[in-house]
Amino acid sequence: MARVRDETSELLDSRDAKTLGAYYTDAQIADFLVWWAIRSARNTVMDPCFGGGVFLRSACDRLTELGGQPTNQVFGVEIDPDVYTQIADKLSDEFGVRKPNLLLYDFFDIDPTVVYQVDTIVGNPPFIRYQRFSGDARKRALMRAAEQGVHLTELASSWAPFLVHSIAMLRQGGRLAMVIPAEIGHAAYALPVLDYLPKSFGKVTFLTFQKKLFPNLSQDTLLLLAENKGATCSRFLWRDLAHTGILRDMCSQGRLPLRGTKSINAQNLAQGHERLIEQFVPRKTRDLYYRLEKLSLARRLGELANVGIGYVTGANSFFHLSAEEANHWEIPTGFLRPAIRRGRALSGLRLTHEDWRNALAIGEASYLLYIETEVGLPTSIRHYLEFGEQQGASQSYKCRTRSPWFCVPHVYRPDALLSYMSGTTPRLVANDAGVVASNSLHILRLYPHTTLTNDTLAVLWQTSLTQLSVEVEGHGMGGGMLKLEPTEAENVIVAWPQHTNGKLKAMLEELDTLVRSGDIAHAQARADAMILREGIGLSKNDCRLLQEAADTLRDRRYSRSTKT
Repeated sequence: MARVRDETSELLDSRDAKTLGAYYTDAQIADFLVWWAIRSARNTVMDPCFGGGVFLRSACDRLTELGGQPTNQVFGVEIDPDVYTQIADKLSDEFGVRKPNLLLYDFFDIDPTVVYQVDTIVGNPPFIRYQRFSGDARKRALMRAAEQGVHLTELASSWAPFLVHSIAMLRQGGRLAMVIPAEIGHAAYALPVLDYLPKSFGKVTFLTFQKKLFPNLSQDTLLLLAENKGATCSRFLWRDLAHTGILRDMCSQGRLPLRGTKSINAQNLAQGHERLIEQFVPRKTRDLYYRLEKLSLARRLGELANVGIGYVTGANSFFHLSAEEANHWEIPTGFLRPAIRRGRALSGLRLTHEDWRNALAIGEASYLLYIETEVGLPTSIRHYLEFGEQQGASQSYKCRTRSPWFCVPHVYRPDALLSYMSGTTPRLVANDAGVVASNSLHILRLYPHTTLTNDTLAVLWQTSLTQLSVEVEGHGMGGGMLKLEPTEAENVIVAWPQHTNGKLKAMLEELDTLVRSGDIAHAQARADAMILREGIGLSKNDCRLLQEAADTLRDRRYSRSTKT
């Protein structure tokens, strides 16, 4: 996640930043966090992963300004030996920081004993996703969090246990100021951390920004300010700032407490009933949204259909064949499944056979080689499998860990397809062509008890209510893309006035034509009129509020993808 941009940047850039979770932080942000955290000449301070040293430099300046002694009051931990040597020498030479105060350690190897208790913690936890955060490192990290009563799942990224362990290093009454991934506001694995914060501090404040703190990274971040450790939390606060320059103004004007913050419900966040992004929606619209999600005529998508990822081949170039390749190898049609591999192949409200053939012609679709058993395979199939072995397909991770290696599991013909990564909005398309789909798409299988068809579900997806819900439940990525994990997709709200099923079918052709022509706004207005207004009794103004809120969150997502 965040590491500092300074004269050590070339050294850090030359190393595997992803392995260490090391990226750079603007000095302006570091200065603000240090200014907020250190308020007395007597305060001690620690950066648990000091990297390029910008937080510790700022802390030395701040303590000197207040009349303190950085020599004895500044502490730090760093795991990278090259970075440690360079920065520890500089801090010692420039500010007199004692070398024994700067530890070359894995932070999770340090016991939070009284020896290491400090008044303030500042910095940026390393951000390593669970796929790379594995083995003994993850085991020790999760153990440290569990020691504090925070039980994280194996899906937790490294910052979560790092934050919990950092809190353990604080004295009673202490303050913590850190850059934290925005995942704290939406990831299911972060809920135990959200539950722990108000139990650990008297006041917790989140600062978000209209522009991303790290424009060049897909990872979004926010600032966490937590104070008065050990007190019962009386306030959980949030403020959205236009730009980071406001932080400089706060420091220069010495304004504490921070002005303009708004209270948020810590319990609802910790229990997953609300997400931080909902704070960007006006209160009146939020109240309407909360009423609608409890309405009997509204459902979570997960109540109507099972949402899962598509199949994983392990060797796409081998298992996906064009029509020409299938003919060249004389693959029998019984071993081929028409497949969709990318969300951009979806258009309209349904995927027809003609749509699939058009996508196949431009390489957006293909045939999947589908073999259920190795018994009785035709000669042409065996020749193609031998070719795959020669090309190394059988040795890819997914292939070599299954038996036989060429049988792709979990291949289904779903009722509908849902885009996983989306631009303007996720597309839900009825699978009229009967295709299968790879894991770059979500597959939906309707529950029999819903009495819905795939076509009517595609119509229900078009309302302003659902468009707002996908922005609330999903999360923004680099370039302004919206990502919907399966569990997030299952939480999306869909209005379902059951007496309109016949009218939904009648509207399918009209809405399908509008969406294919790019007139999304008109299609949404027509869906709102029939489903939200006629179907569940919303007013025209209610629909307008929902649409404006969806537009607000979408515009924010896009605007944050541009560089400042």
